[in-house]
Amino acid sequence: MNITYKVEKSIQTDEIKEQIWQILCECDKEFIPALSARESSTQGNLNNNTSLDVKPQSYFENMITQNFILAIDEETGSLVGFMTFRSNYHCEELKDYAPSNYITTICVKKDYRNHGITKGFYEVILENVEDAELASNFVTTRTWSTNDAHIHLLNKLGFINCTTLKNHRGEGIDTVYFAKNK
Repeated sequence: MNITYKVEKSIQTDEIKEQIWQILCECDKEFIPALSARESSTQGNLNNNTSLDVKPQSYFENMITQNFILAIDEETGSLVGFMTFRSNYHCEELKDYAPSNYITTICVKKDYRNHGITKGFYEVILENVEDAELASNFVTTRTWSTNDAHIHLLNKLGFINCTTLKNHRGEGIDTVYFAKNK
């Protein structure tokens, strides 16, 4: 499997937007809380409010304005995953690592998981974001404390746990912020 990564400051074509939408919907309920229960990718209140069977429309509308790293299957030419990030990001939880490229969302189609695509996204954002407007000394993100696979990858890549918000996503589910100096 050959995957090509492409950094995009904005998504221009309806075809790519539709593919992003389909992947986002496929991954929606895997997040805690579900993306369909959120208004934006930087929302502060993340109590584990499980939404009814709705699509993540508000989340998508906010996310589509961000910077993207797209993963494209070279054989089929189709989008198989994406990472979104905000450049020049500041927030209280990451004040010692600002401004940063703050990763907000990572989604990979189920059939393409466990092939190193998420690691590839991180390699691109850590080493290959060459656009001067997107350059930053820090890369940051947050996840939930039971997202073991993602936390394992972050630790393996040298990210440090810089802030933990206890029970922020519900009883026993913390929000964990990570940062790495490039």
